[in-house]
Amino acid sequence: MPVRWVLEVEPPSPLRYVMGALIMMIGVVFPVGYMMFRNKRVPSSSSYSKQTEQRVDIRDIGNGDL
Repeated sequence: MPVRWVLEVEPPSPLRYVMGALIMMIGVVFPVGYMMFRNKRVPSSSSYSKQTEQRVDIRDIGNGDL
């Protein structure tokens, strides 16, 4: 009989489900979402556009025109 008593497990309470969902959100969903969408944002400042205007064409690298 003691083995059967050890195997009996009560169902988790709703609070435990909520705690598990919060832990999973903080540990998995938020980091993965951040990694997916961090490069999608485009700043609207003028300094960003000035940085991106200086583009290097790959064809120019072989010619030594840099």
